[in-house]
Amino acid sequence: MTAQRGDDTPNPFLVAEIEDFFASLDPLDLLDDVLNSEVPGRAAEAYEQLVTGDWDGEL
Repeated sequence: MTAQRGDDTPNPFLVAEIEDFFASLDPLDLLDDVLNSEVPGRAAEAYEQLVTGDWDGEL
């Protein structure tokens, strides 16, 4: 499945699959990974961004 159609409109089926995937994530399932991370500060920031949806623009 391609991400884009010829008119640069996102493929609605791909968008739906991505939305379904993110809707299926439970933030509590990821909390152990954050707490056991080798870089806990960055992991906590990424976790917060995932949970709140606020993106600071940094990678």
